[in-house]
Amino acid sequence: MSPAPPVALVCLDLQRARLAHAISPTSVARTTEACRQVLLRARRERWPILHVHRREGDPDGARPIAGLEPLPSEPIYVRSGPSAFSHPTFSQAALALGGPLALIGFSLCDSVLATAFAAADRKVAVEILQDAVAINAKDERLQRMAMSGPIMSLSPLCRMIASEELFQEGVSALAAANAP
Repeated sequence: MSPAPPVALVCLDLQRARLAHAISPTSVARTTEACRQVLLRARRERWPILHVHRREGDPDGARPIAGLEPLPSEPIYVRSGPSAFSHPTFSQAALALGGPLALIGFSLCDSVLATAFAAADRKVAVEILQDAVAINAKDERLQRMAMSGPIMSLSPLCRMIASEELFQEGVSALAAANAP
């Protein structure tokens, strides 16, 4: 039996310009901390990490959010369309990794959703880490409920889970692979 492909972390739009669109400072702080924790843990687990940024007109807005900066060894792709797959080199890298892709970022309603649909078109599994994605809406609960329909339509290739659940699944898979 061949081992499962490694999870790859895709960091979508972890840029300062995204913070300017946020409705709630509490939501920004919560999502930033969740993204930071996922990024640190993924680095410890030695997952491939791919950063995807949106082209911004303001150079300061294009800069990464403090504490969520890419390491020199982590590639940055500047997307031209709504999905990370709009960058041809990202698309090649993601397809070569084979999935699943774990998505985090400040753009559930646009680039996270667009990337999930593009991944499904390519038969690549996606895990949207619900605690590490932000929604820029006054009523976050209602917006998350509205987004659940399109995400569920991508099942079984896409699911929305808590980041801790993804890391627990990784531990369980490793234990099973190393069992006598």
